[in-house]
Amino acid sequence: MEILITSGIPAVVSIIGFVLTYFLNKRNFQEEVTKQRLNVQLEKTSRLPYHIQELLVQLVEAGNSQKHIVKHTDSMRDLLATVFAYGSRDAILLATNMQEQIYAMQRNPDSVSPYSLIAYYILLLCQVKYDLTGVEINPEFWYRMRLTGYSALKDELDRITNEIVERLNLQPFLRIGQLEKGVWLTSLVARSR
Repeated sequence: MEILITSGIPAVVSIIGFVLTYFLNKRNFQEEVTKQRLNVQLEKTSRLPYHIQELLVQLVEAGNSQKHIVKHTDSMRDLLATVFAYGSRDAILLATNMQEQIYAMQRNPDSVSPYSLIAYYILLLCQVKYDLTGVEINPEFWYRMRLTGYSALKDELDRITNEIVERLNLQPFLRIGQLEKGVWLTSLVARSR
């Protein structure tokens, strides 16, 4: 009996140790795989906001959405492919609807407001920035910063932007008008503390 106890206890402890080690290693491996996936996604999307902003600036400078679409087809194709491959659900939704607008503009340029493409770009930029950093930036900041005639276009751009946000059921921080109400700024200040 004594031999059974002296040899049995170490065997049971070894088996328990082996099982624990197996499950801990399995969990660590799964966490490492998840971490690698996130790193790949981050690497692929880290320049995406800058790329979107470059295309957006070129669109605004072109002054004509149709010319911009023809001139930057390859860049837009790369942008859409990256968003579709690595973007969030909302980013993909925005990119898809933006592409539908482009198709509509190509068929009939007068059927779509010339500012709707700008609104899609800036919403996509704000959404991707949020996906990457967690920082909520309202599109109105970009409009005020980059469009010299924003005050003259404010009503139309705000209406178009808010219609897109409502139609696609996007995050509330993307809705223009939150700045005047103080809702967006209050939540941003509260989160930064």
